[in-house]
Amino acid sequence: MKETVAILLAFLIVGMVIASGCMGGGTTTSSSSLTTSAGALSTSTPSETSSSSPSPSTTSTSVQTTTTTQEQTTTTTSSMETTTTTSIPTEEAYWAHPWEYAPIEVNGERYIITYYKYEYKIQPNQSAPVYEYIVEKSVEKITIHVYGQDFSGNKVDVGEHDVYAYTTVVTPVKGAVMDDKITFTLWFVSNESEAFLYPWHVLWAQRYLSPTVQDKNFVGMKFEYKGSTFVFMNPAPFKSGLFPYFEGDSKPFEEIDKDLSYLYMGWMVTLHFGIWHEWEDVNVLIPQSGVWSDMQGHSWKWSTNPDGTATFSGVTFKLVDFQWKYQGTPEGVSMDGKGKFSPYLSLLIEGDGHYSYRDPQTGKNTVIYAYLKLKDLKLERGGS
Repeated sequence: MKETVAILLAFLIVGMVIASGCMGGGTTTSSSSLTTSAGALSTSTPSETSSSSPSPSTTSTSVQTTTTTQEQTTTTTSSMETTTTTSIPTEEAYWAHPWEYAPIEVNGERYIITYYKYEYKIQPNQSAPVYEYIVEKSVEKITIHVYGQDFSGNKVDVGEHDVYAYTTVVTPVKGAVMDDKITFTLWFVSNESEAFLYPWHVLWAQRYLSPTVQDKNFVGMKFEYKGSTFVFMNPAPFKSGLFPYFEGDSKPFEEIDKDLSYLYMGWMVTLHFGIWHEWEDVNVLIPQSGVWSDMQGHSWKWSTNPDGTATFSGVTFKLVDFQWKYQGTPEGVSMDGKGKFSPYLSLLIEGDGHYSYRDPQTGKNTVIYAYLKLKDLKLERGGS
């Protein structure tokens, strides 16, 4: 756990540097696009792609799709950036809301994602094995019985309440310690995007599993592993003046803390340190590329190229191949990634990335490798 937190702090520095680059501040940026037209949707069977990888995920409803009716060339020049784009009649789509759990809209129909399944690999450093897991996440609205405790430690019935249940099932293919499937469920009063996007978050235990927690949205959490069950309930959203209630044995779950940390580590670096937001204003249905530098040792370059389709739950999505690379020389940080996404979905279709940083005290370099591939996705029509 300490290793994961240290890595998080190291990469937060990178996040601030990248954010400052996106906002300008003496940067030099250039991008270019090749003139081509996007291919039409092809026919594929559920969970298959017409290229080499899987697809879809959730995105917000504000994805823009328009048709340009005339050829145009636009050149904008300022002291900070120069952008030149040439386009011909083509469909447009922008990855406007990467890694955001929200309804999606495809061909005029509105959907919500209720389930996803990822193949996931993580190598926590260059000397460690590559650990592999199958991660499944689902969300549903259910009714549960909530309990709390009074000052004397007596169990108090708080009644039945409707909650959002976010269930994660992790099956180890090659775990660090875990040798059986684990299921954990988080309950919330209202929709919690983070609970859907992450299989596990190292801060959840610290944030929620406290005897003094009074969070008004978090209701509880349940772990199930190798016949053991541990339940923690927070009555605060429904009744004040009570303490959380818990039952079961937490020791089996503490023993697999290393696996839980690895689940979080690769997911965290993929979500937060890819340059996903660079494509919010880029038409990814034509080949594109770009570079950025602050002339002080921080730079990145990227490219996208439309490539094939994928179908899940009977809905077909266009896919985009991507590549990117970042270098932060002053901090000793370098990162790169490649894979596929769909501008109509906010979850990554496939991602393969290396994330390297140098310890400022020891000078030692650590390289994290993470890989995600979407294997299945369930959609429900009529999201709100």
